Amino acid sequence: MVTYNEIPAVLEQIQKDLQHILSLLNKEGGETEKQDDLLTRKDVCELLKIRLSTLHNWVKARRLKKYCIGGRVYFKYQDIMDLIKKNAI
Repeated sequence: MVTYNEIPAVLEQIQKDLQHILSLLNKEGGETEKQDDLLTRKDVCELLKIRLSTLHNWVKARRLKKYCIGGRVYFKYQDIMDLIKKNAI
């Protein structure tokens, strides 16, 4: 049973689980849907198996373009795939 104080944490976990399920479904859906997706810094680091400091250095060196929306930093999925294809990693 969930107490009233635990509801926000439970809802957050449900949201994370749904996002994970959607990401798995998107993988099956093909690359065209993902081209316009925005990834957080954490998503990019997990995808490329790099540290946040490495990502910061790549942005600083202009290897990757960041997009600031509402005070948050995002990266385009297609930009990440292009970086991989160019063997620039």
